[in-house]
Amino acid sequence: MLARTIDYNNEGGSLIKALIFDLGNTLMIEGNPLGSVKPFPEVQQVLHTLKETYKLALITNVPSSITVEYVHDGLRELGIHELFDVVIVSSDVGINKPDEEIFALTLDYLQVKPEEAVMIGNTIATDIFGGNRMGMKTVLIQREQEYQPSDWEQPDHTIHSLKELLTLLANR
Repeated sequence: MLARTIDYNNEGGSLIKALIFDLGNTLMIEGNPLGSVKPFPEVQQVLHTLKETYKLALITNVPSSITVEYVHDGLRELGIHELFDVVIVSSDVGINKPDEEIFALTLDYLQVKPEEAVMIGNTIATDIFGGNRMGMKTVLIQREQEYQPSDWEQPDHTIHSLKELLTLLANR
């Protein structure tokens, strides 16, 4: 059970308007054979529910050998492509997380301020560090306790399933 929910009326009076997701081990299971994508069981339901209220974006770091079309095809195969307002692929824009520029580009596309967005990802060094540096709320998804807390960077919240994100965001 979560001890607190995301503060919707933060100091600037801004409401959360956008959710930005990482892809691998956040929405889909990494480590599948090339050409095989598999979402976590709750992903479609949760994203469909969130899309009713929020702008959704995806930022993913991929090797330069993986094309933006490959990522979009994978999202279509997962049945979630149409839910995203923008998909930013590092190999396409030439910038990787945690570089502030990739987050700024995403926020610009969404037309939201950093304090109006939440970054959800599974990696402290890229997702949480980058989101925190931009002034966004951050949520670490720690599915099987595989990531240890960091002494140098902390998320605002930690969850173990995307379903918990619905609980975090419910206090609107």
